[in-house]
Amino acid sequence: MAGSETGTSPESAARVRFAPSPTGYLHLGGLRTALYNYLLAKKTGGQCLLRIEDTDQTRYVPGATESLLRAFDWAGIRFDEGPTIGGPHEPYEQSKRLDIYHKHVGQLLHDGHAYRCFCSSDRLSVVRLEAQKAGRTASYDRKCMLLSAEESQEKAQKGEPFVVRMKVPEGTTIVHDDVHGNVTFSNKELDDSVLLKSDGFPTYHLANVVDDHLMDINQVVRGQEWLPSAPKHVLLYEMFGWKVPRFAHVPLLLNPDKSKLSKRSGDVNVEDYKDKGYFPEAVVNFVALLGWHPGSTQEIFNMDELADAFSLDHIQQSNAVVLREKLDWINKMHLLRKAETSEGLLEMAVFMRPKLEQVVGPLANQVTDEYIAKVIDTLKERIKNVYDVPLLCSYYFRSPDYSSEDSKSYRSKVGDETLHKVLPTILKQLSSVSESTPLSSQEAKEALKKTADQHSVKLPVVMNAVRYAVTGVKVGAGVPETMATLGREPVVERIQNILK
Repeated sequence: MAGSETGTSPESAARVRFAPSPTGYLHLGGLRTALYNYLLAKKTGGQCLLRIEDTDQTRYVPGATESLLRAFDWAGIRFDEGPTIGGPHEPYEQSKRLDIYHKHVGQLLHDGHAYRCFCSSDRLSVVRLEAQKAGRTASYDRKCMLLSAEESQEKAQKGEPFVVRMKVPEGTTIVHDDVHGNVTFSNKELDDSVLLKSDGFPTYHLANVVDDHLMDINQVVRGQEWLPSAPKHVLLYEMFGWKVPRFAHVPLLLNPDKSKLSKRSGDVNVEDYKDKGYFPEAVVNFVALLGWHPGSTQEIFNMDELADAFSLDHIQQSNAVVLREKLDWINKMHLLRKAETSEGLLEMAVFMRPKLEQVVGPLANQVTDEYIAKVIDTLKERIKNVYDVPLLCSYYFRSPDYSSEDSKSYRSKVGDETLHKVLPTILKQLSSVSESTPLSSQEAKEALKKTADQHSVKLPVVMNAVRYAVTGVKVGAGVPETMATLGREPVVERIQNILK
């Protein structure tokens, strides 16, 4: 019976890796796996390296590696070693390590743990079809395993194309997993998987085992979809005579309808969340909780807090459902947390400015970061995302759009008679103070109340008239707060324009 000896204890320094394929953008599942590796390294005082698994040349997408690196930089995941950082185990791109894999395949062939397979794709298709008809799992029938070493060598020297397959022994293999416990596999259910393809490139099975060993990886944290392959990897470690690392296979991510989250599901690209204005801390916080719980009631974490709380013991076995509403709530909590300090508000202002420029154009250059921070502070209880500010409340940065259907409807509800009755009084109240004196929400509140009293109307009547005049929309922050945020001059100017 084969079994994985654990390579390190959960408490010792974890040396981990994230090894994506450059086949496109970084998706949520990839970010979560990278994050768990990164947090484990930080928690245990270990290292986390980035390795690019680009051995499948048919799926390689130019620029994908650069896209991955940008996404990690945005998320705040800093690798200790990798393609652009360097390190003692260079190169970190598998396509540059082919000689290493060929050497180790040669060792397996020499020791009798692997064999060359010369079967054509047509023959393999027939074998699969016959297995399916017989109700068996489709697997290779080991025809080429019966070739003698001399026959195999002779065919190879003649130039016959071949792949190299691992020779799975009889018995059972146990995978010791930090999430799923001991998982036992019958070796007869394992196919003699291809280790080296006919183009000379290794498959994932060979390359990840060889590289993890040579790069001193002692803990493998990866998606649950790799658990069925784990016994093959355990067997390869044993065939080479190497110590097996610890494994932790984390749960799959599902859509709300319980279908598997995939690149075709939409909203799985990390850069999409960046483009929609989510804070990187919020996205990281969100994905951390997809399959892991801190063992407490705390739900809002920054990166350091996550590292302090993280433990493989708290990763669940069941799959995790991705709920956009949960991300919205987490983003809102981070927004409110940042809004507690002037530094946090300014940080959000800088974060929001590119979106503001996109929405209002050159007008964005006329406002300071301090003003944007003031607007965010005014709206913080009403928004979940700072990009909501320019998208929903652009009147803080440009004249209201009174020509929209919603604005016309609001004016009709307020009534021209009311506008021309109460706005001159408000204007008089605001103009009685020097233009250079900042307009406070308290002064605005008193002006609104005095106007209501003077005309014997209810306060909401006056507030609606002023809200229409200064914003053009019926929903927003409190009217006194909105007036104070805009400032005396813009408020006076907008009221005057309505009265023209």
